[in-house]
Amino acid sequence: MERQSVLLLAAVVVVVVALAGSVGAACPCGFQPLPYGACVKLFSVEVQFGPTWEEANENCKKEDAQLISLDTPEKLEQFSVHLFSLDLSGNSYCVGARKTESGWCWLNGEKLSSESHMWLPYQPEGNHTHARIVPMTRHPRYYLTPYDDCRDYACEADDD
Repeated sequence: MERQSVLLLAAVVVVVVALAGSVGAACPCGFQPLPYGACVKLFSVEVQFGPTWEEANENCKKEDAQLISLDTPEKLEQFSVHLFSLDLSGNSYCVGARKTESGWCWLNGEKLSSESHMWLPYQPEGNHTHARIVPMTRHPRYYLTPYDDCRDYACEADDD
């Protein structure tokens, strides 16, 4: 009986320490947490032509971040919900997807299939080498589409 009490106490301590670590974790200043653990900061440029994809990513790096990698349908869905909750559903955001010699990939190194259902129907096409997400309000969710100009973009940082 005493051994079971010690094991139960040890399990409770492990849970408390784990919870304390997750509760104490916070996003960098200006970033907002997303349910899958990323921290995101949105940028909008109020000029006719925004930065290039590379310039947007450099701006993210100044924030110790990079353009967001939405490398699973779940991440895209959660980010879509986040944008719609902020009433930003009319904006399109540059994200961390780019076309390389071997195909599309995310800045975090994950592959992005050109057959993925995360793309807007009949996309990707054209000579664009970067991607953004565009809203489809009737669903409501965002889809990927090739694009290079970044009036609006989303940076992602790891939580501290």
